[in-house]
Amino acid sequence: MNYQNYRQKLNQQLNDKVQQELSAFQKEMLSKSPQEIFDAAYQITIKNDIAECILNANYSPQAVKALLKSPNLLQDIYDEWLETDYSHMGELSCTVTDFKNYMVKTEKLLSGKER
Repeated sequence: MNYQNYRQKLNQQLNDKVQQELSAFQKEMLSKSPQEIFDAAYQITIKNDIAECILNANYSPQAVKALLKSPNLLQDIYDEWLETDYSHMGELSCTVTDFKNYMVKTEKLLSGKER
């Protein structure tokens, strides 16, 4: 087996693991009450995003082997994510402000109060 086939095979194993974990997580969520699902919305979103990142990647064999050692990869990465200082709220706030400014300027232009 050449290197590319070996790499592809390992990445497929990782993808299978991630899809299995995501499927189990989704089944677990579907067994919960609507309120519990609502409360877990952030976790659901982030775990889906984590899975997408992994499924769209092409890791080296060394990286795949290391990731496969995690007993619950999605949860482990999610826990790591929660410990970061990153917050999308700053970016979201800027987007809201930019959109508000756009709408105010558009409204002024349409009403003829700004040229």
